[in-house]
Amino acid sequence: MPLPPPSTTLYTIGKGVLSVGVWAGTTPPTDPTDFTDMGNCPSFETEPQITRLEHYSSRSGTRERDKYPVIERKYTITFTLDEIAATNLAKFVAGTISGTQIKGLENYDKEYALKFVSDNPAGENRTWRFHRVVLTNNGALNLISEEWTQMSFTGEGLSDTANNPTSSYFTIDFSTTSSTSSTSSTSSTTTA
Repeated sequence: MPLPPPSTTLYTIGKGVLSVGVWAGTTPPTDPTDFTDMGNCPSFETEPQITRLEHYSSRSGTRERDKYPVIERKYTITFTLDEIAATNLAKFVAGTISGTQIKGLENYDKEYALKFVSDNPAGENRTWRFHRVVLTNNGALNLISEEWTQMSFTGEGLSDTANNPTSSYFTIDFSTTSSTSSTSSTSSTTTA
């Protein structure tokens, strides 16, 4: 069970491992067999977004808002990868791998599932499962630089009610441990 605030054990320094699985048509990838590690990921962010539509009463001289329903739910993710592996580069350029080549802009309709397993030196660990995501590059790939080359991605979340009817966008599992090392496993989890 997650800890309630206040507790200094909830202060978090975020670290972890990002994995990706490819959807096969309408079939989601199976965890863990269809997921592959994406390598070093120095940043990973998610932003849930809810859009509401205001309604105002016209029954008096002053407009009064009397309804504010949700009309749209969505989320985005952004992450950066250090490892310019062929599989990561193919996703970045929406390409296909053919032998020793990547053919760019030939594979732009893929959908993915993403899993982020935290391994925090401070704070509770969690496993984030993003059920269905469309990935695109988030800016240019710097081919000449004095810094380490990185690929930045944006993901647009899609609803997956067929396979995840109780949480169609993403789930967060809480670990029963406060921190782990990359060689140890986490204890049982409960889905939030």
